[in-house]
Amino acid sequence: MKLKWEKIKLWCFHNWRILVIIGAIALAYILGGKKVNALQVQLQMARELYDKERLAIEGASQKKTEMQTTANLKYKRALEIANNTAMESNDHIELVKAERVRRLIEENKDNPEAIDRILADEFGILVMDPKDKP
Repeated sequence: MKLKWEKIKLWCFHNWRILVIIGAIALAYILGGKKVNALQVQLQMARELYDKERLAIEGASQKKTEMQTTANLKYKRALEIANNTAMESNDHIELVKAERVRRLIEENKDNPEAIDRILADEFGILVMDPKDKP
């Protein structure tokens, strides 16, 4: 046993550079492994954040499109009501009122709530949301 230990010491004395290089590589691997794990966690968190932001943007875009479609439908309906009222009335005052309402609707064509309010105030018409129809 003593002879083996002497041979190992002699080999280490003559090949110390190899031992230092192997030790440095092992140390770099051990320390680098911790950094790799930390970077993998950061990458996963970045991916999750990206997915959440992407879904939020898509949802907002879809909601905006739905609101614009609703506003367009209410705008067209309100204009039809104003035009029908103007066509049916023989009174000059009602024609002026219908023209004023038509102008208000045109100014608020991108705001469905304002169109509903105008129809309710001017004509006493409560407009239902298309989603609420039975």
